[in-house]
Amino acid sequence: MDVSLEETNSSRDKMPLKALMLLLAVVCVCCVEECVCFPNGSVEFSCGNMMPVHPPFTPSTSSPPFTLSTSSATYRPGGVITVTVEVVNNSSTEFQGFLLQARSRQGQALQWPVGKFTNINTTQVTALHCKNMENSTVSQASGAKRKKVQLTWEAPSNSNYGDIYFSASLVQDYTTFWVQLNSSTLRLDSSGSSAAGVFSSSALLFISLLSLSAYC
Repeated sequence: MDVSLEETNSSRDKMPLKALMLLLAVVCVCCVEECVCFPNGSVEFSCGNMMPVHPPFTPSTSSPPFTLSTSSATYRPGGVITVTVEVVNNSSTEFQGFLLQARSRQGQALQWPVGKFTNINTTQVTALHCKNMENSTVSQASGAKRKKVQLTWEAPSNSNYGDIYFSASLVQDYTTFWVQLNSSTLRLDSSGSSAAGVFSSSALLFISLLSLSAYC
C-alpha cells in the first residue's frame, strides 16, 4: 500500500516537469521564428550565401513563382539599371522577404557585391552594406506581403567587374523560400567610356600642340 502511494506521488511530481519542458520547447520555437526571420531585413550575415536562417527548413527545390528582370541587357560604368522582382503572371503567390544584389561573372572567384542601389524607399526597403560597400544589397523593410518590388541600381564608375548578373533570395513564408534566383547576364558596354578616353587624349594632344606653337 505504501509503495503504490509513493509511485502515485512520484508520477504527480513528474507531470509538471514534462509540462514545463513542453512549454519551454514551444517558447524556443516561437523565439526562433520571431528572431531569426528578421522581418525588418537586417540580414547582413546572409550577404555571402544569401541563405535565410529558418531552421529546420531548407530552400525549396520547386520552380520559383517569381521573375527577376532588368531594364537593359547591358550596362555602362556609372549607368543606372531598373531591377524588378515580381510574381509570375496570374499567380496568387506573394512574398514577404527578399535579398537582392548584383554580382560579377568575371574571374575565378565571383566578385560580389557590385555597384549600389539608389533612390531607396526606406519604408519598404532596407539597404545593407555587404562587404562594407554602402547600399550594395537590399532587403525588405517589413514582413508585409507583396507581389512586386522595383529598385534602381547604379553601376560602378569603372569597368573592372566585367559582365554581371543580379541574384535574389525570396521568402514566401517561414517554411517556403528560394535561394539565389539569378537574372540573365548583363554585358559590360564600355564603348562610351572608351570613346570618352579617346576624346580626352585627343584634346590633350591638341592643347599640347597649341602650347608648342605659341613658343615657336
